Amino acid sequence: MFSNQDSSASPPVLVRLQNATFRQAKLWASMQVGLQAILFAGGLVSIFSERWSLGYPWLAFPLAVIGVCMTLRTTYFKGRAEFLKRQHEYLDGLGSQPSERILANLRAELPAALKPEVERLLTAGTTYASASPAGLNRVLENVCQSAFFSRQLAAYCAHYLLILLVVTGVVAVSFLLFCLHTLHDAVSAVTAARSVAATLVFLISVGTIRCWRGYATFSAKAEQAYAEADRQLAQADPGPCETHRILAEYQLARAAAPLIPTAVWRFHRTRLNEIWDTRNHSN
Repeated sequence: MFSNQDSSASPPVLVRLQNATFRQAKLWASMQVGLQAILFAGGLVSIFSERWSLGYPWLAFPLAVIGVCMTLRTTYFKGRAEFLKRQHEYLDGLGSQPSERILANLRAELPAALKPEVERLLTAGTTYASASPAGLNRVLENVCQSAFFSRQLAAYCAHYLLILLVVTGVVAVSFLLFCLHTLHDAVSAVTAARSVAATLVFLISVGTIRCWRGYATFSAKAEQAYAEADRQLAQADPGPCETHRILAEYQLARAAAPLIPTAVWRFHRTRLNEIWDTRNHSN
């Protein structure tokens, strides 16, 4: 998600594994949301259909178990992807090569390579623009670049989710008030209330509030990492302890944050790349 550098050359094994693993983690996360949507649809149908409501729990339970398995797979691939991302940062910033033993194990555990067009797209998002040699300055420049993009993209995600929550809440309350004034049948009123409750529970079950808070927190921490790295770069001789602290804290914040959808990056990447290029030229 970072630069405009040419990425037509074949990326190294570390980058290919990183791209494939992040994509796998996002795929499992998307499947989990899709399963929750199926459960939500089934819940709505069971509200309106007395016949379906008797059989729905028998279907909902195994689907819920499958949802837990999907959560575990998402967590597994996200953890592996974050590990590979950290190794990539050490390699690009400090020239620290990862162990061949680790790479061999990861190649055996992780998914196969992506299609060439997908690989080129994702590699463009993991290419740093720094021209400095390996060392503390390059590490700080990479942190600045990564934190800038992360801060903006996480803020976009938080903004989208906040809009979803506010709009859903307003529509739900308005619908309930409308039902109070128009529905005189108690059964119809209860059914409407259950539908609204099911919708709100769905938003909670897919982690909308948790993700909104996670994106907002990560955006703030990325902005802090950007500011601290930029201050270190302004010094003639950045301190190694402070540099590693900034990098480590940023990596921890990123690992704790929800995954940023690739679609959000693709939608905003051209504008963010232009802003980053302008920032580099002004410096």
